[in-house]
Amino acid sequence: MDMELLAPAGTVPAFEAALAEGADAVYVGAPAFNARALAKDFSLAEIAAMVQFAHDQGKKFYLAMNSLIKEDELHLALETLHQFAQLQVDALIVQDLGLVRLARRFFPQLALHASTLMTAHNSRGVEYLGSLGCKRVVLARELELAEIDQISKAAAKAAVELELFVHGAMCFSYSGLCHFSSLHGGKSSLRGQCVQPCRRRYQWLASGRAGRTGRAGKKQRSAQDGGYFFSMNDLGGIDQLPALAAAGVTSLKIEGRLKSVAYVRNTVRAYRLALDARKEDSGQRRQNMLREAHECLDAAMGRRRSSGFFLPGAAGSPALISPGQSGNTGVVVGALQRVDSVWQQGRPVAAQLLAQLTSPVHVGDRLRLHDERSDARYSFTLRLFRVAGKTRRTAQAGEQVEMRVADGALCSLRPPFTGTLYRVDVGSRREQVSPGLASLIARQRLEPVPAGFAAVLLDKSGASAQPDQAGPTSPFQQDGRRKQRPQHKQSGQKGRQRLPQVHWWLQAASLGVLRLRFPFMVSRFLLELTPENLAQVLGGPQPRILRSIPLTWVIPPVILEERLNWYCQAIARLQAASFTSFQLGHPSQAHLFSSADNGHSGKAVELFGDFTFNLLNHSAIMAMVEQGINTVQFSLETDRQALQTALAAFRESHRQEEDTHPCAVGLLVYGRPALFTSRLQAPHFKGRHALLSPHGERYFLKQEQDSVCVYPHQPFSLLAHVHELAASGLDYLVVDISRGNPKQEIATVAALLHGKGALPPHFSGNYSGALA
Repeated sequence: MDMELLAPAGTVPAFEAALAEGADAVYVGAPAFNARALAKDFSLAEIAAMVQFAHDQGKKFYLAMNSLIKEDELHLALETLHQFAQLQVDALIVQDLGLVRLARRFFPQLALHASTLMTAHNSRGVEYLGSLGCKRVVLARELELAEIDQISKAAAKAAVELELFVHGAMCFSYSGLCHFSSLHGGKSSLRGQCVQPCRRRYQWLASGRAGRTGRAGKKQRSAQDGGYFFSMNDLGGIDQLPALAAAGVTSLKIEGRLKSVAYVRNTVRAYRLALDARKEDSGQRRQNMLREAHECLDAAMGRRRSSGFFLPGAAGSPALISPGQSGNTGVVVGALQRVDSVWQQGRPVAAQLLAQLTSPVHVGDRLRLHDERSDARYSFTLRLFRVAGKTRRTAQAGEQVEMRVADGALCSLRPPFTGTLYRVDVGSRREQVSPGLASLIARQRLEPVPAGFAAVLLDKSGASAQPDQAGPTSPFQQDGRRKQRPQHKQSGQKGRQRLPQVHWWLQAASLGVLRLRFPFMVSRFLLELTPENLAQVLGGPQPRILRSIPLTWVIPPVILEERLNWYCQAIARLQAASFTSFQLGHPSQAHLFSSADNGHSGKAVELFGDFTFNLLNHSAIMAMVEQGINTVQFSLETDRQALQTALAAFRESHRQEEDTHPCAVGLLVYGRPALFTSRLQAPHFKGRHALLSPHGERYFLKQEQDSVCVYPHQPFSLLAHVHELAASGLDYLVVDISRGNPKQEIATVAALLHGKGALPPHFSGNYSGALA
């Protein structure tokens, strides 16, 4: 069976170009609910017309409705699902577990494709998403060909199709596990608002300190200390198509819903040529088609390309990131050598740029100047330039040109000049919708959504959601009733604020922290499941304190295919030793447990969900209840209103007595959560630890066996809001001290809890603002 060529479209002209160049299917963003929210939304009339236009040509049309959805957006999301069902789109690409639940329940006619934001990176993940009703799964970009082949075998048994990104931009972090843009910028990548912190220039810091200090007290850094350490080169898998076909991939996906018509046209043409070349009998003809395909990709004005993670050992390859180059798209045309100001009436009104060309330029080209030191970017249209004192309309590589740019801001640049000039594509500005499709759009007449439609469905959505009596239990339930919250005794100085009556969970990297004293009563201890911790717990006597504090093992969100067996064996050993409580980093990890107790003990297993489940609405929580995961953390990215409205809706959906909750909901209130979680062990990371952003923010990088994570130097903290959080209905609060010195972390937690005097530096994410 031929692989499907799936193309992006951010505009109607791009949609037409994709089909004209040979795409088998096109995907566009659903209005208001897609992971490229910075793009202009399509109207429903445009979507309806594009569906009809594609179907008339025997092509398919997919809608990316792959944003996380806040509680107050569920009504609109349901109305949108109703409209898409009427339009007969071929599939919805989805991320939000609550939306998946509602779509399966009320719109079973809609085919669902699991977005790459659901972080499907192993066979268990694909099986799980298939069990939710997803016909197709978009795999994580971080997989090698051998891993894709293994996953494909499991997918075939589960009757799940595999879709894979084969070309376009790559994120440094696994999709679905990047919290950088949200927690340090308020713009969530999980909601299509990413501000791309991975594309910024960072500086390494010496020995984890704030920087080397010179005699004058100023920070001294050499040029090689800075770079674009996380800015991934583009993925270009065009040479891997035979291997991907052999691995069982159903659909080849091109990234680029924010890209121009010319980009879409060139990339689709390239991959169509490469796919068709595989059917050619003539070796010469095949070679010519592949050469033309590469020329098309060169003309698409993307970034430098690599084969991504497809090849063995790619996770340690230097080809995936070029730290000395920015992540600008476009063609490099030259290097800046000098900037002079043009003054009028005492102020700079233009800049005179001197540049050495590496590629030809023409009057009318759209150029972007990137200042390597400040990371600032300036765009302008080339109107006038001179070569050797003579005005020209064209200049060639190797020539030195003088360009006048009517932008006084460029005058702020100071020597030494390190800017790079790029030619960027603006061809889409001149593209128009064809008359035939424009007429089809104008003729669309759509039925309005019935009044009260979404409210009725939301009322129905909670009616049958009851906890599975035979399945995993919640640690907050006893005989179907909620456990009493712990009574915290007031300690310390007179007048100190009493802690709220809520369960406190402590997460740490090792058992040694249990010898310390904490400023709250620990209700549960969370311990990372590592070979070292496993050996310590099973190889000797357990600390006495574990007799009174339950121990829960924490499973990381990423488990590579080759590591699945180790985790299955570790879990079996722990259950044989009567450990039955586990916190999952990904919902699919419930499939690591073949039954509630796996036959190893008389107790049912307790499965909890980490904040990496990305639960942002009550329907997502209900989805976990229905799958037997009765204790979950709410999304770390939440703001106050999103949390409170979701918890209120969750309680209302059951209309039960206050102490008979079917599910316990918690929230991380202190820790250093991973901002990036990546597979890339780049050579330039070796021996490095601390780094500084262009905004002066400090971070540290930690390399593990299978991943690299970037953490904030300052802790995330909602400890100032614990009374409000407890009053909102949360059952437990999580304090994570696993990423710092335990004694120092506990002292910081105590200071932030007491809230007096000069508080330790910290940040609170989106809680007091608004999650975008």
